This record gives sequence, C-alpha cells and structure tokens, in this order.
Amino acid sequence: MAHDLATLLATLRHSRALAGKKDIAQAAAILQPTSPDAIRLGDDCAAIPDGDGYLLLASEGFQDSFVRSMPWFAGYCGVMVNVSDIAAMGGRPMAVVDALWSDTSDAAAKILTGLHDGARTYGVPVVGGHTNIRSTHNSLSVAILGRARHLLSSFDAQAGEVLIAAIDLRGRWHDPHPFWDASS
Repeated sequence: MAHDLATLLATLRHSRALAGKKDIAQAAAILQPTSPDAIRLGDDCAAIPDGDGYLLLASEGFQDSFVRSMPWFAGYCGVMVNVSDIAAMGGRPMAVVDALWSDTSDAAAKILTGLHDGARTYGVPVVGGHTNIRSTHNSLSVAILGRARHLLSSFDAQAGEVLIAAIDLRGRWHDPHPFWDASS
C-alpha cells in the first residue's frame, strides 16, 4: 500500500496539471498589489469586497490542442471549472461570458453547444462574450461572475484546521489532457 501511495505521489508531482499550477507563482510575483488597500490576489478566483459580501470573478482559458480535439467538452469545461472555482470560494455563480476563436463555424457550433450544455447543467446563464470564426486556431476563454456572503480562501487557512477533499470517483480522465470529468 505504501509503495502504491509513493508511486501515486511521484506521478502527481511530475504531472503536467501540477506543473502548470507552479506557473501561478511567477504571475503572482509580478501582479502583487502595490497599495495596502488594494484588492488582494485571489486563489480560485478574485474576491472583490462588495457591500455585505464579495463579488467573485474567475476565468479559464483552453488552448488549441484541447479545443480542437474535444470541442464540445472544452465548451462544457469552460462552465464546469469556473463554477467549481466560485464554489471553492464559498460563492454561487451568477453569469458566464466567453471569448471564442475558431477556424470554422462547425467547430464553433460544437464548442458553443458544450458551453450551453454546461450552463444548463449548472444553472448559470451565458450572458454574452466574443466570437470569431475566421481564426487560424481554436481557443476558448470563459469567465464567470459569482457572489459570496462568507469568503472561503486558502489565504485565510490556519494551522490545525481540517482540510477536506471531495472527489467524485465516478468520473474519468480525458487523456491526453489533464482534465478530470465527473460531471458530464
């Protein structure tokens, strides 16, 4: 059992998915707020103080190789991962917008159908965005707005608190892309 766990941990440490998370450190170092009253950088999404709570803003981008090989799932993921980020910060999603670049109207239709299906699954409306179907590549970026009364943030975690990870094991990986899907 210990050998299996060690193998799993080694695999995760060297995975593309976690390697990509390390890129955040460089961006955070460059984008640090310059004044004490500035909105701090978010973890899963930006948390903007707003009255008795927070507006939550998140986005996710998908590159050509993923969008081209799995257009419907790329659109669906655009909603799924953003809704997850809002929930991780203790919020509820309000609205989604997208920016789509596609090389054909057929590819765009598949991506937008996935986006629509994800929005319907999670009960969050797509309220606008940008579409270009005369591009040389296929890319998708999806942004979401949410609201939280009480913010959950990794920056506020304290030593001794309990961390719970909830993973729906009925899902599956979408190889060769590092995406776990327990939703569609």
